Order: sequence, then structure tokens, then C-alpha cells
Amino acid sequence: MITLIDMLLTNGNAGLFDLNLNQKQTVQSASSNPTFLNDYGYLTLNGSPKAGQSLDQVRDLLLEQIELFKKGEFDEYMIDAVINDLKLRNMRQYENSTALASMYVDAFIHNENWTDKVKFLDDLKKISKEDLVAYANSFFVGNHVVTYKRKGEDKNIAKVKNPGITPNAINRGAESQFLKDFNAMESEDLKPLFVDYKKEIKKDKLDSGIELAHIKNKNNDLFDLNVIFDMGKDNDKKMALAVGYLEYLGTDKYSAEELKKEFYKIGVSSSVRTGNDRSNVSISGLQENLDKGLELLEHLMDNAVVDQEAYDKYVESILKSRADGKTNKGNILRNGLNSYAQYGENSRLRDIYNADELKNMNPNELVAIVKDLNNFKHRVFYYGKDVAAAKTALNKYHIVPSELKEYPTATIYEQKETGKDVYFSDFDMVQAELFFIAKGDQFDAKKMALSTVFNSYFGRGFSSVVVQEIRESKGLAYSASAGYSSSSDATKNDIVYAYIGTQANKVPEAVDAMIALMNDMPESEQQFITAKESALKQIAAQRITKSNVFWNYERLQKRGLDYDNREEMYKQIQDMTLEDVRDFFNTSIKGEDFSVSVIGNKKDLDMEALKKLGELHEMDVDYLFNYKNTEVKQ
Repeated sequence: MITLIDMLLTNGNAGLFDLNLNQKQTVQSASSNPTFLNDYGYLTLNGSPKAGQSLDQVRDLLLEQIELFKKGEFDEYMIDAVINDLKLRNMRQYENSTALASMYVDAFIHNENWTDKVKFLDDLKKISKEDLVAYANSFFVGNHVVTYKRKGEDKNIAKVKNPGITPNAINRGAESQFLKDFNAMESEDLKPLFVDYKKEIKKDKLDSGIELAHIKNKNNDLFDLNVIFDMGKDNDKKMALAVGYLEYLGTDKYSAEELKKEFYKIGVSSSVRTGNDRSNVSISGLQENLDKGLELLEHLMDNAVVDQEAYDKYVESILKSRADGKTNKGNILRNGLNSYAQYGENSRLRDIYNADELKNMNPNELVAIVKDLNNFKHRVFYYGKDVAAAKTALNKYHIVPSELKEYPTATIYEQKETGKDVYFSDFDMVQAELFFIAKGDQFDAKKMALSTVFNSYFGRGFSSVVVQEIRESKGLAYSASAGYSSSSDATKNDIVYAYIGTQANKVPEAVDAMIALMNDMPESEQQFITAKESALKQIAAQRITKSNVFWNYERLQKRGLDYDNREEMYKQIQDMTLEDVRDFFNTSIKGEDFSVSVIGNKKDLDMEALKKLGELHEMDVDYLFNYKNTEVKQ
């Protein structure tokens, strides 16, 4: 009962919350989520307010939907649609062997009979609308608790004097008896499997001449169909706005709510997404309804109707998200400060429309962008069991002009040289977080094997040098990491980085410890062997299958590769020595000049200590994200 109620409230498309709250933008966001435990479970209704909206108003709107449910004000066919959706989700989920194993574990720990677990969907089909409404009226009887998350100051916090910590000695070569026993267990070694992309990805042409790449789904009746445009926000800033706005639009035939229901009824989901340099128009779901889904999507793309009220609410939502982002320290540090450290003034983060520009924009321009998409060069990728049916549907419904337009010129955001700068943002928080960034060499695929082993050995995971030295031995940080990050783009540079999350009063000591490690790498043969084995096992265990074959090939091509380079990496790692890692450290890590991003409470931090790391720039958050014209404080 609870599973059905939850899905009829929120299913991402046509639930009461989806249509009445999210689609109509009456709240910032709303969702429901059940938790089933061995003793008692609970159903959680979540809501976030729009700008100027109180939490009490959000609560009332959530509970209004419950009252509608109790009155049976939902379409009866939605029960069957929900069950089909759950079947669809299960099919997708259990394509993954880990998810299938988790299903076994869940059944075991919840004392469920496996037969009951398997026939759960069949049991749902026996529930009528009358049964569900009756249960809802017996379940939702005011027996809830409401929790609010508000900003404020806790007057009851007690300060505890730092007692000091005596460093622990690290014996890197030691092994517990448990580890010895575990390692003594025999198991067959995993063998890596590499992909011949040119063999796995088949190529064809549509009647229009557009390229159709396809991979056969050998497991079930699901499909994914993607129309891919190799242009994105870098080519036109308005594209992301346009496709986001499309989410709230109907057509001359369907309202926005009706369109959501039509997709949901046939078990097909659709999306239009744009990234920095690529945009995807896609549908996925049951193979038998591919043609219906494609027809609906093309109808929306060709016939979307401007809705000024929906656009005004859409802008409100964007501005509220920006305001919420300014209260998130992770967003300020990792997106704001780190972006500025790498790109300065000229960055994707800052190249945005301000509030006035958004409010004054003509939504007709955005709809025109969506309607014009199919006139640009593009290609298609299909994953499913019937490529002939997909090709027939595309030839029928995906109508394009004989001459396709070239992409607009993309804006280039250049990585700047790093070093000698500290970018600080004042934030009311107990801890302090620091991120060190240095611009490395231009991407080189030959470095990937070495950087993989180096990262495992030096700065990622609890067994790494950085964590052991800074966190485990000296207690100078709650979390710490460091490494060499290979660029995802052959035209861009790699990044050397380090991160520290610590108490404000420990920042000077933690920074000294990190800088020492970034200039002098401790060496342990046993720890290196462990890191090397870990890297080999990760490659051996990785299986690139199904549609991931295509998307992984896309990522490789962006790096200038047209083959599975893991085979080269695997051979290089097998022959790798600690001396190789030491040489990599000395040439690619040691002596780098870092720009440092820092977030913390100014009154608790030693600002003079930060100045020793470089020129200190106090960054206003609105300036960082370019939300308004604010001068940077030096």
C-alpha cells in the first residue's frame, strides 16, 4: 500500500506532487520517500520553499495533496501505470549485478520470503483504487511529525578546550591477523576484459543521411534513444535556459500536465539536456512504445507553446536555487572558489545571465531555440533489441531539413596559471576547508597508469600516505586527500590538487603537514604493492557493457583516443615500480605552485597564516558567481 501511495504522489512524471506542486512550480521542490525497516517504517514527505514562501505554507501544500489522495482524486489508470513503471525500474536496476545482489541482501535482512519478493509486483496488481483510498484514510490520520530546517544560531553550543593529540607511529608494513587470514583465502583471479569499440558499436544511416550508431540490448525489452548535438552552453548561453523551460511547457494539443501523463501511460520517459559542449534529446523505456514516445517528443519539440506565467515561475526557481547555493559551503568552495582559482574572471561559472537579464528575457526566444534544434547537425545513438524498428520510427517522426546548420562558435574558457594566490570566503561554520590547485601539464594518456597508482598510494583512501600522515597519525584533519587529476579533454591541462577539512585552529599545522607531503613523498614498498594491486584489480573488475560502451567511447574520443587504453594501462601497471611512482612525483607533483581556496569563519581563522600561502583575496560570494556587480576585496 505504501509503495503505491508513494509512487502515486511522486514518480517523477505524473504523481500528485509532480503535477500539482513541481510542474506548477508552487514550491521549489517536493517529493515523497518510504523507508521500510524490520520494526517500523515511515513515509517522508519533503518540500523546499520558493523565495518568500514559509515552511508552514509548504507543509500545508504537501498535506493538501494527501487530502486529495484520501478523496480518491487521482486517475484510476495511474495504478497500472505505476506498477508498469516499477517493473520498468526493476528491469533497469537488475541489469546491474550489484543491485541484484543487494536485492538478495535486502530480502535476507528483512526476513522476506524470496518468493514473496519476486511476486511483489503481482501482489500490487491485486490492489484496487477503493482498497488504496480506504487504506490512505486509515493511515493518514494526523499521526505525523513535522521537522523544519531553519537557519539560526544555537545558543547551547559548549566550547571544549583542545587537549592536544600525541601523534601515532605508523607501521606501514604491519598486517593484522585478520588481514593475513583474509589474504590466505584462495579465489580465482579476475581477468580484465577490454572493449573493441569499433566492433561493438555498429553504424548506419537514416533516410535523411544522419548517422545512427547502435548497440543491441541482449538482456531485456528496454531501449534508449538519443539525438546528440555536439554543442551546448559554450555555443549559446540560452540553450540551458531553453531546455530547462521546456520542462514546464505544453503544446497546441496537450497541456504540460497532460503531456507528462501521456509519456507515463506508455512507460516512456523523455528528457532534453544540455551541457557545456553537448546537448541530448532522449527517450527511454519499453521497446514496444518507442514509436509512440518518439512521436510525443517530436511533437513537443515542434509545437511547444510559450507560457509567460510558467517562465516567470521558472526564473523565480533559478534565483531561489542561486540563493540556496550561497548557503552551501561545498558549493562555494568546490564550484565558486575553485573555479575562480583555475579560470579567474573568464569562467563558465561567471558567464551567466543576472537576475534582471533573466526577468527581462523574452520566453519566445527560448522556445524558438528548442524548435530550431533539429535544424542543426546531429547524430543518433540507439540501444535496444530492434534497430530496424528504431530506424523506421526515426525516419517517420524525426523530420529534418536536407541541409543542416553548423554549430555556433563556442566560447573558450582558458585555464590560467596557478600559484601565489589565496581565495578566501567568509562563512559561518565551525570547521575550515582548504583546496590546493595547481595547473599541470596538458593531458597525456601515457600518464594515466602512473597517476592511477600514485593516487591510490599517495592521496586517495584510508590506506594512502596523506590520510595516514595527516589524519590518522597527527589528528590534524577530519578528512584529507591529494592527487593528480587527468583532464577529460585532450585540449585542457591536468590538475594537481590537495584537500584538507579541519578545525579552524589547526589550519596552520595541517597546511604545513600537507605542503611537506607535496614536496617530500614518504616511501613504503609494501604500501606501494597494495596500491598497485588495487589499481590492477579495479581495471580487472571493470566491465564496460550495454549502452555504457557508447558513452565510454565518447569520453575516450574527447581525450583524443579511439581505443580502450585500459589494456595499455594494465600492462604498464604490472611492470611499475616504486621508483616509477617516485619519478612521477618528482616531475609532476613536487614543487608545484598552488592557488589555495579557503572557506571558514574569519573570526576563528589565523588570517596572517593564510597570507603566508600567497596574496590573500577575500571573495564576496555574489561576485564569485557573478550574481551581481560586486568588487573583489584585496
